[in-house]
Amino acid sequence: MSSLTRRRGAGLAAAVALAIGGMVAAPVATAAPTPAILAAAEATDLDTALIDADRASTLTIHKLAQTETNGTSAGNGLEDTSATGDAVEGVTFTVTKLNFDLTTQAGWQQLAALNGSAAEAAGYKTATVFTQTTDGDGLATFSNLEVGAYLVSETKAPQNVTTAEDFVVTVPMTNPNGSEWNYDVHVYPKNSVVDSSKEVSDNGSPTIGDTVTYTIKADIPKIDVDGGATIKNYQIVDPLDPRLQYQDTTVTMLGTGAQELEGTDYEIVTAVGSDGKTYVTVTFTADGRAKIASARADGDTSTQVQVVINATIKAIGNGNGSISNTSFLIPNDSQTTWDPNNPNPEDVPGEPSDEVKSYYGKVTINKTGTDGKAASTYAGAEFQVYECNPTGATQGATIDRDAANITGAALTANQVTAAGTVENTAKFTTGSDGKVTIDALRTNDFINNAAVTNPGWYCLVETKAPTGYEIQSDPIAFQVLRADVEASPYAIDFTVIDVPSNAGFRLPLTGANGIIFLTIAGILLVAGAVLLTVHNKRRSAQA
Repeated sequence: MSSLTRRRGAGLAAAVALAIGGMVAAPVATAAPTPAILAAAEATDLDTALIDADRASTLTIHKLAQTETNGTSAGNGLEDTSATGDAVEGVTFTVTKLNFDLTTQAGWQQLAALNGSAAEAAGYKTATVFTQTTDGDGLATFSNLEVGAYLVSETKAPQNVTTAEDFVVTVPMTNPNGSEWNYDVHVYPKNSVVDSSKEVSDNGSPTIGDTVTYTIKADIPKIDVDGGATIKNYQIVDPLDPRLQYQDTTVTMLGTGAQELEGTDYEIVTAVGSDGKTYVTVTFTADGRAKIASARADGDTSTQVQVVINATIKAIGNGNGSISNTSFLIPNDSQTTWDPNNPNPEDVPGEPSDEVKSYYGKVTINKTGTDGKAASTYAGAEFQVYECNPTGATQGATIDRDAANITGAALTANQVTAAGTVENTAKFTTGSDGKVTIDALRTNDFINNAAVTNPGWYCLVETKAPTGYEIQSDPIAFQVLRADVEASPYAIDFTVIDVPSNAGFRLPLTGANGIIFLTIAGILLVAGAVLLTVHNKRRSAQA
Protein backbone atom coordinates (compact mmCIF):
# COMPACT_ATOMS: atom_id res chain seq x y z
CA MET A 1 0.00 0.00 0.00
CA SER A 2 1.38 3.44 -0.97
CA SER A 3 2.21 6.10 1.62
CA LEU A 4 -0.56 8.34 0.23
CA THR A 5 -3.14 5.59 0.61
CA ARG A 6 -2.07 4.98 4.20
CA ARG A 7 -2.40 8.65 5.02
CA ARG A 8 -5.89 8.83 3.49
CA GLY A 9 -6.94 5.74 5.42
CA ALA A 10 -5.59 7.17 8.63
CA GLY A 11 -7.36 10.44 8.02
CA LEU A 12 -10.70 8.70 7.42
CA ALA A 13 -10.30 6.60 10.55
CA ALA A 14 -9.48 9.66 12.58
CA ALA A 15 -12.51 11.50 11.22
CA VAL A 16 -14.94 8.69 11.99
CA ALA A 17 -13.49 8.27 15.45
CA LEU A 18 -13.83 11.96 16.15
CA ALA A 19 -17.47 11.93 15.04
CA ILE A 20 -18.34 8.89 17.14
CA GLY A 21 -16.42 10.20 20.12
CA GLY A 22 -18.42 13.41 20.10
CA MET A 23 -21.63 11.49 19.59
CA VAL A 24 -21.43 8.84 22.27
CA ALA A 25 -19.20 10.18 24.99
CA ALA A 26 -21.12 13.35 25.76
CA PRO A 27 -22.55 13.69 29.26
CA VAL A 28 -26.09 12.48 29.52
CA ALA A 29 -27.34 15.93 30.44
CA THR A 30 -26.43 17.34 27.06
CA ALA A 31 -27.83 16.54 23.66
CA ALA A 32 -25.51 14.52 21.42
CA PRO A 33 -24.40 16.28 18.25
CA THR A 34 -25.74 15.08 14.92
CA PRO A 35 -23.49 12.25 13.63
CA ALA A 36 -21.36 13.36 10.73
CA ILE A 37 -18.13 12.53 8.92
CA LEU A 38 -15.86 15.44 9.62
CA ALA A 39 -12.78 16.44 7.63
CA ALA A 40 -9.69 15.53 9.61
CA ALA A 41 -6.32 17.16 9.45
CA GLU A 42 -3.83 15.21 7.39
CA ALA A 43 -1.80 12.91 9.60
CA THR A 44 1.91 13.59 9.62
CA ASP A 45 3.06 10.87 12.00
CA LEU A 46 2.08 7.26 11.41
CA ASP A 47 2.65 6.36 15.06
CA THR A 48 0.08 8.87 16.27
CA ALA A 49 -2.34 8.72 13.36
CA LEU A 50 -2.90 4.97 13.39
CA ILE A 51 -4.47 3.03 16.24
CA ASP A 52 -2.03 0.97 18.27
CA ALA A 53 -4.04 -2.24 18.67
CA ASP A 54 -1.74 -3.44 21.46
CA ARG A 55 -1.83 -0.32 23.57
CA ALA A 56 -3.98 -0.36 26.72
CA SER A 57 -6.39 2.48 27.32
CA THR A 58 -7.83 4.07 30.43
CA LEU A 59 -11.39 5.28 30.88
CA THR A 60 -11.98 7.70 33.75
CA ILE A 61 -15.56 8.53 34.69
CA HIS A 62 -16.09 11.78 36.58
CA LYS A 63 -19.42 11.60 38.36
CA LEU A 64 -20.76 15.08 39.07
CA ALA A 65 -24.10 16.38 40.30
CA GLN A 66 -26.30 18.04 37.74
CA THR A 67 -26.89 21.76 38.32
CA GLU A 68 -28.89 24.39 36.49
CA THR A 69 -25.83 25.49 34.49
CA ASN A 70 -23.37 22.63 34.05
CA GLY A 71 -23.37 19.94 31.37
CA THR A 72 -24.22 22.28 28.52
CA SER A 73 -21.53 21.22 26.06
CA ALA A 74 -20.51 17.88 24.59
CA GLY A 75 -17.47 16.11 25.97
CA ASN A 76 -14.44 15.45 23.82
CA GLY A 77 -12.68 12.73 25.76
CA LEU A 78 -10.12 15.00 27.39
CA GLU A 79 -9.92 15.81 31.07
CA ASP A 80 -11.78 19.04 31.81
CA THR A 81 -10.48 20.75 34.94
CA SER A 82 -13.16 23.42 34.61
CA ALA A 83 -16.04 20.96 35.01
CA THR A 84 -18.36 21.98 37.82
CA GLY A 85 -20.71 20.10 40.12
CA ASP A 86 -20.30 18.25 43.40
CA ALA A 87 -18.64 14.85 43.19
CA VAL A 88 -21.10 11.97 43.58
CA GLU A 89 -19.79 9.02 45.55
CA GLY A 90 -21.23 5.53 45.50
CA VAL A 91 -22.44 5.28 41.89
CA THR A 92 -21.72 1.85 40.41
CA PHE A 93 -20.78 1.72 36.73
CA THR A 94 -20.77 -1.37 34.56
CA VAL A 95 -18.65 -1.14 31.42
CA THR A 96 -19.31 -3.79 28.78
CA LYS A 97 -17.20 -4.30 25.68
CA LEU A 98 -19.19 -4.29 22.44
CA ASN A 99 -18.61 -6.63 19.52
CA PHE A 100 -16.97 -4.13 17.16
CA ASP A 101 -13.38 -4.40 15.98
CA LEU A 102 -12.17 -0.82 16.14
CA THR A 103 -8.70 -1.76 14.96
CA THR A 104 -10.31 -1.79 11.51
CA GLN A 105 -12.11 0.87 9.52
CA ALA A 106 -14.99 -1.56 8.93
CA GLY A 107 -15.53 -1.82 12.69
CA TRP A 108 -15.80 1.96 13.03
CA GLN A 109 -18.30 2.14 10.20
CA GLN A 110 -20.43 -0.61 11.72
CA LEU A 111 -20.50 1.26 15.02
CA ALA A 112 -21.36 4.52 13.31
CA ALA A 113 -24.29 2.79 11.60
CA LEU A 114 -26.05 2.62 14.98
CA ASN A 115 -26.61 6.38 14.71
CA GLY A 116 -25.71 7.02 18.33
CA SER A 117 -28.34 4.66 19.78
CA ALA A 118 -27.12 3.15 23.04
CA ALA A 119 -30.20 0.94 23.09
CA GLU A 120 -29.20 -0.66 19.79
CA ALA A 121 -25.60 -0.90 20.93
CA ALA A 122 -26.76 -3.04 23.86
CA GLY A 123 -27.51 -5.77 21.32
CA TYR A 124 -23.76 -6.13 20.68
CA LYS A 125 -22.65 -6.84 24.25
CA THR A 126 -19.81 -9.32 24.82
CA ALA A 127 -18.86 -11.25 27.93
CA THR A 128 -16.11 -8.73 28.76
CA VAL A 129 -17.54 -6.72 31.66
CA PHE A 130 -15.94 -4.41 34.22
CA THR A 131 -17.46 -2.80 37.31
CA GLN A 132 -16.32 0.14 39.43
CA THR A 133 -17.93 2.40 42.03
CA THR A 134 -17.15 6.08 42.26
CA ASP A 135 -14.98 7.17 45.18
CA GLY A 136 -15.17 10.27 47.33
CA ASP A 137 -13.97 12.37 44.40
CA GLY A 138 -16.68 10.96 42.16
CA LEU A 139 -14.13 8.99 40.11
CA ALA A 140 -14.33 5.49 38.67
CA THR A 141 -11.25 4.47 36.68
CA PHE A 142 -11.12 1.54 34.28
CA SER A 143 -7.54 0.70 33.32
CA ASN A 144 -5.95 -1.66 30.81
CA LEU A 145 -8.90 -1.62 28.44
CA GLU A 146 -8.48 -3.12 25.00
CA VAL A 147 -9.16 -1.02 21.94
CA GLY A 148 -12.91 -1.09 21.38
CA ALA A 149 -16.31 0.39 21.99
CA TYR A 150 -17.84 0.07 25.46
CA LEU A 151 -21.39 0.44 26.74
CA VAL A 152 -21.38 2.35 30.04
CA SER A 153 -24.31 1.78 32.38
CA GLU A 154 -25.07 3.07 35.86
CA THR A 155 -26.29 -0.05 37.60
CA LYS A 156 -26.69 1.38 41.08
CA ALA A 157 -26.85 4.84 42.59
CA PRO A 158 -27.33 6.33 46.05
CA GLN A 159 -30.90 6.71 47.20
CA ASN A 160 -31.09 10.39 46.28
CA VAL A 161 -29.37 10.14 42.90
CA THR A 162 -31.04 9.59 39.55
CA THR A 163 -29.13 7.21 37.31
CA ALA A 164 -27.91 8.63 34.00
CA GLU A 165 -28.75 7.18 30.60
CA ASP A 166 -26.53 4.47 29.12
CA PHE A 167 -23.92 5.74 26.70
CA VAL A 168 -21.20 4.35 24.44
CA VAL A 169 -17.58 5.43 24.60
CA THR A 170 -14.71 4.36 22.34
CA VAL A 171 -11.17 3.86 23.56
CA PRO A 172 -9.13 5.32 22.19
CA MET A 173 -10.78 8.48 20.83
CA THR A 174 -9.42 10.94 18.32
CA ASN A 175 -7.88 13.93 20.01
CA PRO A 176 -9.87 17.13 19.33
CA ASN A 177 -6.96 18.38 17.19
CA GLY A 178 -7.84 15.54 14.80
CA SER A 179 -4.27 14.34 14.33
CA GLU A 180 -3.72 11.73 17.06
CA TRP A 181 -5.39 9.16 19.25
CA ASN A 182 -6.19 9.73 22.93
CA TYR A 183 -5.79 6.57 25.01
CA ASP A 184 -6.65 8.31 28.27
CA VAL A 185 -10.35 9.05 27.88
CA HIS A 186 -12.36 11.13 30.38
CA VAL A 187 -16.17 11.37 30.44
CA TYR A 188 -18.46 13.48 32.62
CA PRO A 189 -21.96 12.00 32.89
CA LYS A 190 -24.15 14.12 35.16
CA ASN A 191 -26.55 12.88 37.80
CA SER A 192 -29.49 14.74 39.20
CA VAL A 193 -29.30 14.70 43.00
CA VAL A 194 -32.72 15.14 44.58
CA ASP A 195 -34.18 15.59 48.02
CA SER A 196 -37.55 16.01 49.69
CA SER A 197 -38.92 17.97 52.63
CA LYS A 198 -41.67 17.12 55.09
CA GLU A 199 -44.09 19.28 57.06
CA VAL A 200 -46.80 18.43 59.55
CA SER A 201 -49.84 20.52 60.42
CA ASP A 202 -51.36 19.58 63.79
CA ASN A 203 -52.26 23.01 65.15
CA GLY A 204 -55.93 22.24 64.56
CA SER A 205 -55.58 18.72 65.95
CA PRO A 206 -55.52 18.94 69.73
CA THR A 207 -56.98 15.52 70.35
CA ILE A 208 -58.40 12.20 69.13
CA GLY A 209 -60.44 12.20 65.93
CA ASP A 210 -58.80 15.36 64.62
CA THR A 211 -56.93 15.48 61.30
CA VAL A 212 -53.16 15.62 61.02
CA THR A 213 -51.88 16.74 57.61
CA TYR A 214 -48.49 15.74 56.18
CA THR A 215 -47.10 17.68 53.22
CA ILE A 216 -44.22 16.26 51.17
CA LYS A 217 -42.37 18.41 48.62
CA ALA A 218 -40.10 16.30 46.41
CA ASP A 219 -37.50 17.38 43.87
CA ILE A 220 -37.82 16.21 40.27
CA PRO A 221 -34.64 14.98 38.55
CA LYS A 222 -33.30 17.33 35.89
CA ILE A 223 -32.55 15.19 32.85
CA ASP A 224 -31.85 15.68 29.14
CA VAL A 225 -35.43 15.30 27.92
CA ASP A 226 -34.60 16.66 24.47
CA GLY A 227 -31.81 14.12 24.19
CA GLY A 228 -34.18 11.25 24.92
CA ALA A 229 -33.48 10.75 28.63
CA THR A 230 -36.35 9.54 30.80
CA ILE A 231 -37.13 9.13 34.48
CA LYS A 232 -37.21 5.36 34.93
CA ASN A 233 -38.96 5.31 38.29
CA TYR A 234 -40.45 7.88 40.67
CA GLN A 235 -42.15 6.91 43.92
CA ILE A 236 -42.93 8.53 47.25
CA VAL A 237 -43.52 6.28 50.26
CA ASP A 238 -44.97 7.49 53.56
CA PRO A 239 -45.35 5.07 56.49
CA LEU A 240 -48.09 6.31 58.84
CA ASP A 241 -47.89 5.56 62.56
CA PRO A 242 -50.29 2.76 63.67
CA ARG A 243 -52.08 5.33 65.85
CA LEU A 244 -53.14 7.23 62.73
CA GLN A 245 -56.07 6.37 60.47
CA TYR A 246 -55.37 7.10 56.79
CA GLN A 247 -57.91 9.38 55.10
CA ASP A 248 -56.83 10.61 51.66
CA THR A 249 -53.98 11.81 49.44
CA THR A 250 -53.67 14.71 46.98
CA VAL A 251 -50.88 14.90 44.37
CA THR A 252 -49.98 18.13 42.57
CA MET A 253 -47.01 20.00 41.12
CA LEU A 254 -45.45 23.23 42.40
CA GLY A 255 -43.18 25.94 41.10
CA THR A 256 -42.02 27.12 37.71
CA GLY A 257 -43.44 25.18 34.79
CA ALA A 258 -45.76 23.12 37.00
CA GLN A 259 -48.30 21.10 35.04
CA GLU A 260 -51.68 19.81 36.11
CA LEU A 261 -51.54 16.18 37.09
CA GLU A 262 -54.33 13.78 36.27
CA GLY A 263 -55.38 10.52 37.86
CA THR A 264 -53.66 8.56 35.09
CA ASP A 265 -50.31 10.15 35.95
CA TYR A 266 -49.91 8.28 39.23
CA GLU A 267 -51.26 5.48 41.38
CA ILE A 268 -51.90 5.57 45.13
CA VAL A 269 -51.67 2.32 47.08
CA THR A 270 -52.11 1.88 50.84
CA ALA A 271 -51.15 -1.31 52.65
CA VAL A 272 -50.45 -2.24 56.27
CA GLY A 273 -46.99 -3.60 57.03
CA SER A 274 -46.00 -6.13 59.66
CA ASP A 275 -45.10 -3.23 61.96
CA GLY A 276 -48.71 -2.02 61.94
CA LYS A 277 -47.93 1.10 59.94
CA THR A 278 -50.00 2.09 56.92
CA TYR A 279 -47.67 2.53 53.95
CA VAL A 280 -48.93 5.11 51.48
CA THR A 281 -47.12 4.77 48.14
CA VAL A 282 -47.50 7.20 45.24
CA THR A 283 -46.09 5.68 42.04
CA PHE A 284 -45.87 7.76 38.89
CA THR A 285 -46.82 6.07 35.63
CA ALA A 286 -44.79 6.40 32.42
CA ASP A 287 -47.04 9.28 31.32
CA GLY A 288 -46.70 10.93 34.69
CA ARG A 289 -42.92 10.58 34.72
CA ALA A 290 -42.71 12.10 31.25
CA LYS A 291 -44.90 15.00 32.39
CA ILE A 292 -42.88 15.86 35.48
CA ALA A 293 -39.58 15.42 33.58
CA SER A 294 -40.76 17.85 30.90
CA ALA A 295 -41.93 20.34 33.50
CA ARG A 296 -38.59 20.14 35.31
CA ALA A 297 -36.65 20.61 32.06
CA ASP A 298 -38.61 23.82 31.41
CA GLY A 299 -38.57 24.88 35.07
CA ASP A 300 -36.03 25.26 37.81
CA THR A 301 -35.29 24.01 41.32
CA SER A 302 -38.72 25.24 42.46
CA THR A 303 -40.41 22.70 40.17
CA GLN A 304 -41.49 19.94 42.53
CA VAL A 305 -44.06 17.25 43.21
CA GLN A 306 -46.26 17.86 46.24
CA VAL A 307 -48.05 15.06 48.09
CA VAL A 308 -50.52 15.93 50.86
CA ILE A 309 -51.68 13.09 53.13
CA ASN A 310 -54.48 13.46 55.69
CA ALA A 311 -54.88 11.12 58.63
CA THR A 312 -56.83 11.18 61.89
CA ILE A 313 -55.56 10.36 65.36
CA LYS A 314 -56.98 7.14 66.77
CA ALA A 315 -55.39 6.92 70.24
CA ILE A 316 -52.06 7.17 72.03
CA GLY A 317 -52.59 4.02 74.08
CA ASN A 318 -49.66 2.58 76.02
CA GLY A 319 -46.93 3.71 73.64
CA ASN A 320 -44.85 6.84 73.99
CA GLY A 321 -46.44 10.20 73.33
CA SER A 322 -44.55 10.86 70.10
CA ILE A 323 -46.07 10.32 66.65
CA SER A 324 -43.19 10.62 64.21
CA ASN A 325 -43.26 10.55 60.42
CA THR A 326 -40.61 10.25 57.72
CA SER A 327 -41.33 9.81 54.02
CA PHE A 328 -39.05 8.37 51.34
CA LEU A 329 -38.38 9.54 47.77
CA ILE A 330 -37.37 6.88 45.23
CA PRO A 331 -36.13 8.81 42.16
CA ASN A 332 -34.41 6.03 40.21
CA ASP A 333 -34.78 2.48 39.00
CA SER A 334 -31.87 0.93 40.89
CA GLN A 335 -34.13 0.43 43.93
CA THR A 336 -37.18 -1.17 42.35
CA THR A 337 -37.65 -3.90 44.97
CA TRP A 338 -40.38 -1.91 46.73
CA ASP A 339 -43.79 -3.53 46.43
CA PRO A 340 -46.54 -1.07 47.45
CA ASN A 341 -49.01 -3.89 48.03
CA ASN A 342 -46.64 -5.86 50.28
CA PRO A 343 -44.53 -3.31 52.15
CA ASN A 344 -41.41 -4.59 53.88
CA PRO A 345 -40.70 -2.42 56.95
CA GLU A 346 -37.15 -3.79 57.11
CA ASP A 347 -36.22 -2.47 53.66
CA VAL A 348 -37.85 0.83 52.72
CA PRO A 349 -35.78 2.24 49.85
CA GLY A 350 -35.38 5.85 48.87
CA GLU A 351 -33.99 9.05 50.30
CA PRO A 352 -35.59 9.85 53.67
CA SER A 353 -37.18 13.23 54.24
CA ASP A 354 -36.93 15.31 57.37
CA GLU A 355 -38.54 13.64 60.37
CA VAL A 356 -41.55 15.47 61.77
CA LYS A 357 -43.20 14.80 65.10
CA SER A 358 -46.40 15.45 66.98
CA TYR A 359 -46.62 14.88 70.72
CA TYR A 360 -49.66 13.82 72.75
CA GLY A 361 -50.19 13.11 76.44
CA LYS A 362 -52.89 11.57 78.60
CA VAL A 363 -54.66 13.29 81.47
CA THR A 364 -55.79 11.26 84.50
CA ILE A 365 -58.26 12.85 86.89
CA ASN A 366 -58.49 11.57 90.47
CA LYS A 367 -61.80 12.62 91.99
CA THR A 368 -62.09 12.99 95.74
CA GLY A 369 -63.78 15.18 98.34
CA THR A 370 -62.99 17.18 101.43
CA ASP A 371 -64.74 14.52 103.47
CA GLY A 372 -62.21 11.87 102.41
CA LYS A 373 -64.67 9.07 101.81
CA ALA A 374 -64.09 5.89 99.79
CA ALA A 375 -63.13 6.38 96.11
CA SER A 376 -66.37 4.81 94.91
CA THR A 377 -68.21 7.71 96.50
CA TYR A 378 -66.90 10.00 93.79
CA ALA A 379 -67.98 7.94 90.80
CA GLY A 380 -70.16 9.61 88.21
CA ALA A 381 -68.47 13.03 88.14
CA GLU A 382 -68.47 14.42 84.59
CA PHE A 383 -65.89 16.69 82.96
CA GLN A 384 -65.25 18.49 79.67
CA VAL A 385 -62.00 19.91 78.29
CA TYR A 386 -61.55 23.16 76.38
CA GLU A 387 -58.63 25.05 74.90
CA CYS A 388 -58.02 28.28 76.81
CA ASN A 389 -55.58 31.14 77.28
CA PRO A 390 -55.77 31.93 80.98
CA THR A 391 -54.11 34.84 82.72
CA GLY A 392 -51.94 33.98 85.71
CA ALA A 393 -52.62 30.22 85.59
CA THR A 394 -50.59 27.55 87.37
CA GLN A 395 -50.48 23.87 86.52
CA GLY A 396 -53.46 21.94 87.89
CA ALA A 397 -54.95 24.86 89.81
CA THR A 398 -58.35 26.48 89.49
CA ILE A 399 -58.65 29.84 87.80
CA ASP A 400 -61.40 32.41 87.76
CA ARG A 401 -63.77 31.80 84.88
CA ASP A 402 -63.43 35.35 83.58
CA ALA A 403 -59.64 34.98 83.47
CA ALA A 404 -59.69 31.56 81.78
CA ASN A 405 -60.44 32.87 78.27
CA ILE A 406 -61.97 29.59 77.12
CA THR A 407 -62.23 29.22 73.34
CA GLY A 408 -64.04 26.85 71.02
CA ALA A 409 -66.16 23.82 71.68
CA ALA A 410 -65.49 20.98 74.10
CA LEU A 411 -62.74 18.66 72.85
CA THR A 412 -63.33 15.01 72.06
CA ALA A 413 -60.99 12.22 73.10
CA ASN A 414 -61.09 8.66 74.38
CA GLN A 415 -62.41 8.07 77.89
CA VAL A 416 -60.52 5.34 79.75
CA THR A 417 -61.77 3.96 83.07
CA ALA A 418 -61.58 0.67 84.92
CA ALA A 419 -64.71 -0.34 83.02
CA GLY A 420 -63.11 0.13 79.60
CA THR A 421 -62.74 2.72 76.85
CA VAL A 422 -65.32 5.00 75.32
CA GLU A 423 -64.05 6.39 72.04
CA ASN A 424 -64.34 9.92 70.70
CA THR A 425 -66.43 11.47 73.46
CA ALA A 426 -66.59 15.05 74.75
CA LYS A 427 -67.79 13.99 78.24
CA PHE A 428 -65.45 12.18 80.64
CA THR A 429 -67.06 10.38 83.60
CA THR A 430 -65.21 9.03 86.63
CA GLY A 431 -65.41 5.30 87.17
CA SER A 432 -66.00 3.21 90.26
CA ASP A 433 -62.53 4.11 91.56
CA GLY A 434 -63.16 7.83 91.15
CA LYS A 435 -60.75 8.06 88.21
CA VAL A 436 -60.98 8.82 84.50
CA THR A 437 -58.20 9.18 81.91
CA ILE A 438 -58.48 11.42 78.85
CA ASP A 439 -56.54 9.85 75.94
CA ALA A 440 -55.09 12.09 74.58
CA LEU A 441 -54.29 15.78 74.20
CA ARG A 442 -51.63 17.40 71.98
CA THR A 443 -48.76 19.16 73.71
CA ASN A 444 -49.22 22.88 74.24
CA ASP A 445 -45.56 23.80 73.79
CA PHE A 446 -44.81 21.89 70.55
CA ILE A 447 -47.07 22.34 67.53
CA ASN A 448 -46.46 21.86 63.78
CA ASN A 449 -43.08 20.25 64.55
CA ALA A 450 -41.80 23.37 66.28
CA ALA A 451 -41.51 24.73 69.80
CA VAL A 452 -44.14 27.29 70.80
CA THR A 453 -42.88 30.45 72.47
CA ASN A 454 -46.08 31.25 74.36
CA PRO A 455 -47.93 27.95 74.74
CA GLY A 456 -51.64 27.83 75.41
CA TRP A 457 -53.49 25.82 78.02
CA TYR A 458 -56.34 23.41 78.50
CA CYS A 459 -59.19 24.08 80.93
CA LEU A 460 -60.99 21.24 82.70
CA VAL A 461 -64.61 22.01 83.56
CA GLU A 462 -66.68 19.81 85.89
CA THR A 463 -70.17 19.67 84.43
CA LYS A 464 -71.71 17.23 86.95
CA ALA A 465 -70.66 16.44 90.49
CA PRO A 466 -71.03 13.09 92.25
CA THR A 467 -74.27 12.71 94.17
CA GLY A 468 -74.15 14.78 97.33
CA TYR A 469 -71.38 17.13 96.23
CA GLU A 470 -71.03 20.59 94.75
CA ILE A 471 -69.56 20.94 91.23
CA GLN A 472 -66.32 22.89 90.81
CA SER A 473 -67.09 26.60 90.67
CA ASP A 474 -64.07 27.43 88.46
CA PRO A 475 -62.19 25.67 85.63
CA ILE A 476 -58.89 23.94 86.29
CA ALA A 477 -56.01 25.01 84.02
CA PHE A 478 -53.28 22.62 82.90
CA GLN A 479 -50.70 22.08 80.13
CA VAL A 480 -49.40 18.98 78.36
CA LEU A 481 -45.67 19.51 77.81
CA ARG A 482 -43.31 17.88 75.32
CA ALA A 483 -40.61 17.15 77.90
CA ASP A 484 -43.06 14.98 79.80
CA VAL A 485 -44.38 12.91 76.89
CA GLU A 486 -41.28 12.13 74.79
CA ALA A 487 -40.28 8.93 76.56
CA SER A 488 -43.58 7.57 77.83
CA PRO A 489 -47.35 8.01 77.56
CA TYR A 490 -47.27 10.75 80.15
CA ALA A 491 -50.44 11.23 82.16
CA ILE A 492 -51.06 14.43 84.09
CA ASP A 493 -52.20 12.88 87.34
CA PHE A 494 -53.95 15.54 89.37
CA THR A 495 -56.70 15.51 91.94
CA VAL A 496 -60.02 17.35 91.77
CA ILE A 497 -61.49 17.89 95.22
CA ASP A 498 -65.23 18.48 95.61
CA VAL A 499 -67.01 19.59 98.75
CA PRO A 500 -70.25 18.12 100.05
CA SER A 501 -73.51 19.85 99.19
CA ASN A 502 -73.97 23.23 100.89
CA ALA A 503 -70.34 22.89 102.03
CA GLY A 504 -71.43 20.21 104.48
CA PHE A 505 -73.94 22.34 106.42
CA ARG A 506 -77.28 20.68 107.23
CA LEU A 507 -80.40 22.42 105.90
CA PRO A 508 -83.74 22.35 107.67
CA LEU A 509 -85.59 19.15 107.07
CA THR A 510 -88.22 18.95 104.35
CA GLY A 511 -90.34 16.17 102.97
CA ALA A 512 -93.07 13.86 104.44
CA ASN A 513 -92.36 14.37 108.18
CA GLY A 514 -92.33 18.13 107.82
CA ILE A 515 -95.75 18.07 106.16
CA ILE A 516 -97.23 16.04 109.02
CA PHE A 517 -95.92 18.52 111.56
CA LEU A 518 -97.32 21.40 109.58
CA THR A 519 -100.66 19.64 109.25
CA ILE A 520 -100.89 18.97 112.98
CA ALA A 521 -99.93 22.53 113.71
CA GLY A 522 -102.61 23.72 111.34
CA ILE A 523 -105.23 21.52 112.95
CA LEU A 524 -104.27 22.77 116.38
CA LEU A 525 -104.49 26.34 115.25
CA VAL A 526 -107.92 25.76 113.71
CA ALA A 527 -109.10 23.91 116.81
CA GLY A 528 -107.87 26.70 119.00
CA ALA A 529 -109.67 29.25 116.89
CA VAL A 530 -112.91 27.25 117.15
CA LEU A 531 -112.62 26.94 120.92
CA LEU A 532 -111.91 30.62 121.24
CA THR A 533 -115.01 31.45 119.16
CA VAL A 534 -117.24 29.19 121.27
CA HIS A 535 -115.86 30.69 124.46
CA ASN A 536 -116.53 34.21 123.29
CA LYS A 537 -120.13 33.38 122.32
CA ARG A 538 -120.83 31.94 125.79
CA ARG A 539 -119.54 34.99 127.49
CA SER A 540 -121.70 37.16 125.28
CA ALA A 541 -124.79 35.06 126.09
CA GLN A 542 -124.19 35.28 129.87
CA ALA A 543 -123.85 38.95 129.63
